[in-house]
Amino acid sequence: MALVTLGVNKSSKFALNNLPLSIQILSINFFITFIGFFFLILFNYFLIKNDESIERKRIIANQNLNNIQNFLEKNSIIRVPLFNDNCTGENIDTCKDDINFELSDPVLEPKITQEFILNNYFNSEFNIKIYNDDWIKLVDTLDLYDLSVVQEIDLKEKDLNINNLNIFDNFSQEYLRFFSNYYNYLIKRELQNLITKEKAEISYVKETIKNQVIKAYIIKDGEEYIYQYFTAPIINNDKIYGVIILNYPITNQASNLGFISLNILIFYILFVLIMVLLSLIFSQSLVSPIKKLSRLTILERERVNRNQIIYPERKDEIGVLSKEIQNMSQGLKAQIIQLEKFSADVSHELKNPLTSLQSAMELIDKNNISQENKKLLIQNIQNDLKRMNQLITDISKFTRLKAEIELEKNEYINLNCFLDEIPIIFSNNTKDVELILEKHKENLEIVANKNKLIQVFINLIENSLSLSSKKSKILIRLSKIDNSKVAIKVYDQGRGVDSKDSEKIFERFYSDRQENIKNHSGLGLSIAREIITYMNGQLVLDKSDNSKYSGACFLIILPVKQST
Repeated sequence: MALVTLGVNKSSKFALNNLPLSIQILSINFFITFIGFFFLILFNYFLIKNDESIERKRIIANQNLNNIQNFLEKNSIIRVPLFNDNCTGENIDTCKDDINFELSDPVLEPKITQEFILNNYFNSEFNIKIYNDDWIKLVDTLDLYDLSVVQEIDLKEKDLNINNLNIFDNFSQEYLRFFSNYYNYLIKRELQNLITKEKAEISYVKETIKNQVIKAYIIKDGEEYIYQYFTAPIINNDKIYGVIILNYPITNQASNLGFISLNILIFYILFVLIMVLLSLIFSQSLVSPIKKLSRLTILERERVNRNQIIYPERKDEIGVLSKEIQNMSQGLKAQIIQLEKFSADVSHELKNPLTSLQSAMELIDKNNISQENKKLLIQNIQNDLKRMNQLITDISKFTRLKAEIELEKNEYINLNCFLDEIPIIFSNNTKDVELILEKHKENLEIVANKNKLIQVFINLIENSLSLSSKKSKILIRLSKIDNSKVAIKVYDQGRGVDSKDSEKIFERFYSDRQENIKNHSGLGLSIAREIITYMNGQLVLDKSDNSKYSGACFLIILPVKQST
């Protein structure tokens, strides 16, 4: 079972937040990189699936096929002179004057056909073949070449250029090859139901001559390429004179898409590198001050070179954390100092009655004292015991105070209703002192712990009662300072407090009532101020502004509940 202490999970299960902060940041980067790579693959998939180049090329191929068919049907089907090889093509008219001139039946003239294809479709993206009606191939663009573009290449220089390709070029070529294979794979999957079995080319010629219609085929050439084939008859006056075969590879059209994908990949790689670099810089700027804060807390704990500890000053969240740790450290130091002082004060306060008890017991132990003195000593012992009992009770209350304030819940308190309860608590006081309330016309509310606030008024009024004469009066006045604060003043008609002691009276164990010291530990006002301070308020001794109440005047300032 996982042990949870102070909100910290001690479970041994793997969690990202158990790793060092720099590893966490790099892990997040790796996750983002993986997600980005997944979307890159998805992008390539949809790029290929939505590629319209295949359909566009098919339309262009159809247009070219129709153009070739129209030209050949109109211009290449002619009669040629028989038995005269010189009377062909353009010079056929010069042979007509020959008395032995005799023309053949209309045929698909090879020279006109070849010149048209060479002039218009040489180095075309389409492979074009022309067969006559005797199945003889007249034209094949794969067999044509132009001497004017033939170049001499030094093979050694070519090999040198290949070796000089840089890493980026090699990477680009490998990626384009990979993309092409991926493209071909998807295209093959998409067209697999349309692929027909490959046959000898002459079979398509025969079928076209027989059926005399334009047909399209998708043919797989071995394991690598898929070709689009078009066959069209060359017809004139309802007679077929030849067949046009136009084909091109479908699975070899990935170059443009490959470059788009390559650019996206390069952008993705640059993005990842920049992201990782910035993350390393960020993690260093984040981890370094945190490590420094950790070292500072160790120095604080070990009390090493405390005067040389300098906390980092920043304006970001690390700076806020640094400031909070510094404040917490100072608060702990202050509490330690207070605890040491409190221990010294307690020791001092308990030492006085203990010394008195020891002296009294030593005197009683002697047999040479009178009964009257013995009774007086016993009375002093009882007074000292009461004093010690009161001290221990108040010390216990004081030490529990902070923990109780932290644990107990606050609530909305209507001050007019709250103050109505105070006179009831002191209705049977031994001095018959009257408590008078002056409430405010508005219903002022604060957020506080009611029990602790009652404790404050009990301590203040008990202090006033101890210094007031019989049948005097104590006034509690509620007023509004502004929209954010209220003031509560407690006036009495006692002998008052010297102004030079206005702060001293709030110190622990301070009391100027030597005549009744056994009933007062000197912690009442100190406890009251501690409670008000925890409520974000103030408790001070103020100068009385009421002539009827010339004694002490305690001023409490508390924040008003803010309206939402």
